[in-house]
This record gives sequence, C-alpha cells and structure tokens, in this order.
Amino acid sequence: MFKLKLDSKVSGKISNFIDSYLNKFLSIFVDSWIDNVYKIEESYIEISRNFKDNIYGSLEKVFTEDTILWKKISEDNDLSVIISVWNFRLFVDYFEDKENKIRIIEDIEFYRK
Repeated sequence: MFKLKLDSKVSGKISNFIDSYLNKFLSIFVDSWIDNVYKIEESYIEISRNFKDNIYGSLEKVFTEDTILWKKISEDNDLSVIISVWNFRLFVDYFEDKENKIRIIEDIEFYRK
C-alpha cells in the first residue's frame, strides 16, 4: 500500500471547487421568496460536504492501491490519471516514489461529464 500526500495547491483547488459548486446552487435561491428556503440551503450544504468527502475518498482509494489502472505516462515521465466522482471527471497529475511507497498529487482539474 502506498501513502498519499496532497500538494497544498491541490487542497486549495478542491476547496475552491466545492465552494463554487455550493455557491452556484445557493445563488439560485437568493430572493426567491420560497418559504423555508433555509431547509433547501441546508440540503445543498450537506450535499457539497458529501461531494467533498467523495472526492477525498476516491483519491485515497485510487492512490493507496499498489497498482493504478489506466494511468497515463507522458513523454516527460509525468504521471496522470482520470477519476470519476459523481458527474465530474477529475484529471489528476501525481508523482510516485516507489522506494518510499509515497504518491504525491501535484495538480487536479475538474470537468463535468
């Protein structure tokens, strides 16, 4: 089993993505005059928390395994893999230290399927 580390830039990108995901839904209900709109907002907040947990869980699941399926190796020996989480694809660039059994995620991009 490998250990997984996230570059601080990656953690920031995940947080920014989740914040924009949540804000997109919350902005729909601004001045909507819907009774009990706070229940809808609480629901979207909970969904965004679950989504964030699923992103981290999927990264943990893929990158701690001994073998990563469908990885791409570029001409510069950069490693990348595509992971599906809900209705998004995550394009993940990483570095692998086989001697110390550590994988470091260096960059992540989010795209809607």
